[in-house]
Amino acid sequence: LPTQFRYSWRLFLGRGIFAGVVRVTGLVLVFGLQVLLARLIGDTAEYGKYAWGQSLLFMVGTMACAGIPVVTSRFIASLSSQQQEQAIAPVIKRALVLLARISLVPLFGAGLLWLVWPSTGDNTIYRNTALLAMLLSPAWTLASFLQDISHARQWFGLAVLPMQVLRPATTALLALGCWAIAPSSLQGNLAVVFVGASLLLISLPQAAIYRSRHRRQADKSSHEPVPPEYSPSRLFSTALPIFFTKIAGAAITYSNVLLVGFLAGPTAAGAYFAAERLANLVAIPMVITSLVNQPSIAAASAAGDHRQLQLFANQSAHGMLWPTLFIGICILFFSEDMLSVFGQNFIHASSVLLILVVAGVIAAFAGPAQDVLIMSGQQQLIPRVMAISAVIHIAALAILVPRFGVEGAAWTTLVSTSLSQFWLAILTVRH
Repeated sequence: LPTQFRYSWRLFLGRGIFAGVVRVTGLVLVFGLQVLLARLIGDTAEYGKYAWGQSLLFMVGTMACAGIPVVTSRFIASLSSQQQEQAIAPVIKRALVLLARISLVPLFGAGLLWLVWPSTGDNTIYRNTALLAMLLSPAWTLASFLQDISHARQWFGLAVLPMQVLRPATTALLALGCWAIAPSSLQGNLAVVFVGASLLLISLPQAAIYRSRHRRQADKSSHEPVPPEYSPSRLFSTALPIFFTKIAGAAITYSNVLLVGFLAGPTAAGAYFAAERLANLVAIPMVITSLVNQPSIAAASAAGDHRQLQLFANQSAHGMLWPTLFIGICILFFSEDMLSVFGQNFIHASSVLLILVVAGVIAAFAGPAQDVLIMSGQQQLIPRVMAISAVIHIAALAILVPRFGVEGAAWTTLVSTSLSQFWLAILTVRH
């Protein structure tokens, strides 16, 4: 394997520290953004509307990715490890065409929603928010694609800085500018517009930089025949299992705030959203480890180097677990203090935060199963697991949220996370 894809604790720690600093900086900015918006908007229900709209935007945008960014990332990492640089451009072009076609679906859905959902009556609290979220969802799709293809080339700065740091900073600047001009005009729907605008503002220069760097790499291409399994025509068929996996994963990730908002009201959705943002701190080690090791896992699998594959799996398992435990314990001791930053009316969500932290620790304990399966070409094993988990998750939400409120949603996340992660771990060991 080329040096950038070889197993090395020194490379892992160096990249991990860089990605970790960027990720922590990004999470601090995201946390600050949520606090800022909660304070500037001022109304818990209106903040809950923003939280609901952002969740829908991200969920629809993730579904519109259809697994194509992940598969493109795997193709690029594998081709790059074999110095097949000239073959990468057709793969990217084909991926962009597919994403453009799929992104028409949420735009058509927004038009249909506008026609069938009346603008009057008692059930219109989320109507305009839903329309905005669906119209802006292609911005999330594009940003996710650029992040994944930059990640595949081991260009960590280009992969993590735009989405993790620049995006929340841009949203905050737009919100502050609006508040400075007209304080009373900052409402939940306008905050959703700022999220979409920030995605577009960071994606365009990111795409230009990627294109420039890719052109410089193209001169190093090998003239060996391109393996047929990495042909652009194989993108969609390879992405289908990941597409269904992403749909199920997005349903699990974003249905909490969406259903809490519908079943318990926007105030409850805002409280759950704040706790969920804080609980995401325990996911930092998993995100960083995946970011660092996914391309190397794909390269080792493409080269048939099972020893390297095993080493990367072990490295990822340790890189995920121990830091996650440390962060989780810290949050357990300071949960109420952290929630109070959003406002005193958010403190009652401390029990939700603790349950979600436990779910995050369990996910880390199960290891890098999904990364190994996808990057080694075994993605067809994942959809059934995630589909069953998603059905159980949504059914449990419908039953538990009306009865137990936001805590019911948190317990549902704990159960579905445990089920899916350990099931995937068993499949990884078996295959």
